[in-house]
Amino acid sequence: MLHIGKRLAPTFCVIALIVACGGSEGSDDSSPMTTLGRIDSVRDWSSDVAWAACGVGLECGSFEVPIDYSDPSGDTFVLPVTRRLANSDEKRIGSLLINPGGPGGSALLYAEYAESILSPVILDSFDIVAWEPRGVGASKPTIDCVDTMDDYFALDPSPDDEYERRVLLDGAETFVDGCRKRSAEILDHVGTVDAARDIDVLRRALGEETISFIGFSYGTQLGATWATLFPDTVRAAVLDAAVDPTLGYVDGLLLQAGGFESSLNAFLDWCDRMSCDFINDGSDARSTFDAITTSLDVAPLTNDDRPPTGQGILGVAVAQSLYGDFGWPRLADALDAARQGDGAPLLGLYDAYFGGYSAGHLDNMIDAYFVITCLDRDEAVTPERILSLNERLAGIAPRLGSGWIQEMLICAHWTTPPGERLTISASTANRIVVVGSLGDAATPLSGTRNMVRQLGHARLIVSPLEQHTTYGSDNCVTEAVDRYLVELTDGPDELMC
Repeated sequence: MLHIGKRLAPTFCVIALIVACGGSEGSDDSSPMTTLGRIDSVRDWSSDVAWAACGVGLECGSFEVPIDYSDPSGDTFVLPVTRRLANSDEKRIGSLLINPGGPGGSALLYAEYAESILSPVILDSFDIVAWEPRGVGASKPTIDCVDTMDDYFALDPSPDDEYERRVLLDGAETFVDGCRKRSAEILDHVGTVDAARDIDVLRRALGEETISFIGFSYGTQLGATWATLFPDTVRAAVLDAAVDPTLGYVDGLLLQAGGFESSLNAFLDWCDRMSCDFINDGSDARSTFDAITTSLDVAPLTNDDRPPTGQGILGVAVAQSLYGDFGWPRLADALDAARQGDGAPLLGLYDAYFGGYSAGHLDNMIDAYFVITCLDRDEAVTPERILSLNERLAGIAPRLGSGWIQEMLICAHWTTPPGERLTISASTANRIVVVGSLGDAATPLSGTRNMVRQLGHARLIVSPLEQHTTYGSDNCVTEAVDRYLVELTDGPDELMC
């Protein structure tokens, strides 16, 4: 099961995957001197954006950044950027950068569909600027690993014998081999630190002395990294559904496993109260869910020319549905269909997680997620170590934990060393606003609190909602964030909505 976060806007028709909840920057004892020493090389690099109208109130263009900031004379990335101009010239404050996360989520549509995501007061006050991070989406060159996710993520994540174990390991190795063969030239240059450097190039291309930023899920990791590197350029920053920057790769994923398991338990409690149709007569939601899981392990349900619906597809389908309680009814219906022998609805949820399916999944979102996440990891891990986490995960997430083993096996086969890192801490002119929610599966509130503490100059807004990212869904959060972005208001260290 894959555990990217999602920026979920109910009125926004495009689902974009966003948080590398598979890992965070992590704290370490290494000096940031190497990273900070390259700020001069970033400032020595400049790139213009040649804007052209591309829709009502929209301008499109691109800017260039070096693939390797330590060797800026080499090849470059061309990063597309879309700008939605502020509704009011008189009220315009400046540019607001927006990142939906992932890593790997394409951002450009977040400018085009800004009216479905951001409040009118924000649209009046800011040019909304969305760009493709290096290697992501329409950037050139772009990350590419495999043609379909089915070959790996439809596999059984909890092997029962040596044969199934070997199939899972071989699948992870094949995925990594594809990344290395198709994306070798950029494989070591798409990490979060370099993507944060690119933000400063974009800021200067936009002609802004200081700039505002809103990031969701993994976008909070990117934003916090940028604010750490370039605090003097931060006018305002909002980090919604913040990742935990104090945990390394493995521990970050284990925290997330517990978050998803808690959300699954909340769903199962809801089904008991609502008497969901999938519950067997005389049973309860947990026992029936376990029975369905066992049945799909023993006898996966066939799907014409697609892989059968087994535990792999079930795990991804469940993850797709736990980013917010608005996904629970569809999951309940899909479980009921599976109980009756129809695996297609679960397959539909699985496909939705990967952004759709049409003779292969539609973009490079998942490819980019793994390349960036594995480069950002704080340590090299081995397949043996990841497999040894089974017992620990059984205690943290007894129903869903095997999916995290499946995800981590990809980075366990990674052939390049961990990339550049730094410790998050940002002394910005105005306090950064961090947002979390009580029921966030992908970025649990405990980790979001750690982001506030690690930044050092930040405050927290907490939503009671049972979902991942809450700006636009929780009126209290939305109003507080809007006031901050427009008026630069401060507030209490922690605001409970």
